[in-house]
Amino acid sequence: MQKLHFPPIAGLAFMAILFSACNASRIVSPLDPGEWRVGAALGGPTVNTSRLPLISMYAAHGRNEHSSDYAGLSLSSLGFQTIQVDAGRLHRLLPQQGLRPELNANIGGNLMVGLRDGATRVYPHLGNQLVWSHHHWLPYIGHEMWIDPTYRLVDNQKGSLLHPSLHSGLRYVGKRFEFGVEAKWLNPTRSFVIPQQTVPTFLGTGAKGLYFTLALRLP
Repeated sequence: MQKLHFPPIAGLAFMAILFSACNASRIVSPLDPGEWRVGAALGGPTVNTSRLPLISMYAAHGRNEHSSDYAGLSLSSLGFQTIQVDAGRLHRLLPQQGLRPELNANIGGNLMVGLRDGATRVYPHLGNQLVWSHHHWLPYIGHEMWIDPTYRLVDNQKGSLLHPSLHSGLRYVGKRFEFGVEAKWLNPTRSFVIPQQTVPTFLGTGAKGLYFTLALRLP
C-alpha cells in the first residue's frame, strides 16, 4: 500500500479511526470480582487492497460481579510516532436468562498524542454487547459508536462526528487463558475516507477487519 503522510489533525483523526475504533473488543462480559486479565490483539481492517496489521496489548480488572475496567495500548501507533491509549468500563445491564442473552454496555475514551508535534486528541466511545454463555464459550454481537469532537478540522470537510461500527465474535474462556476471534465492520454507512482521498470499498460500505485475541487470566 502506498505510504501515507498525515498532517497533524487529519492524520490523528485517520489513525484514531483505524487504531481505536478498529481495535478488537477488550472484554465482552464482566470478569470475576478481583480478577485480572492481561492480553494482546492482532488483526486489522482491509483498506483499499491491503490489510493494515494492528497490534495492541491490554489489561482488564473485575471491579465487582457487574462491572470491569480495561485499558489498552496500541503498539502499531508507536510506529507512526503516536501514543494511543484506550480505557473504559463494561457494565452488565441484564444477565442471561434462557435464550435471552446477557446485555452489557461499555463507555470509555481514546487518547492520542503525536510525538512529533504534540498534537493531542480525545475520542469518546460507547457501545453495547449481547453475549450468550455456554460452558466456556461466549459468542457475542455488538456495536460501538466512536465520536470525533474535532471532525470539523479534518481536511476538505471529510470528517464525521459519529463513526459507528458493528462486530461479532467468539471467546473461549478457560481456567488460565482466553482465546478469541472477532470480525468488525467500521463505518458501514459510508465510504472509508482518509486524508486527501476516498478509499474504494465494496459498494462504499466502510472497512472490514478480522482480529485474534489471547489473554492470561490472573486471580
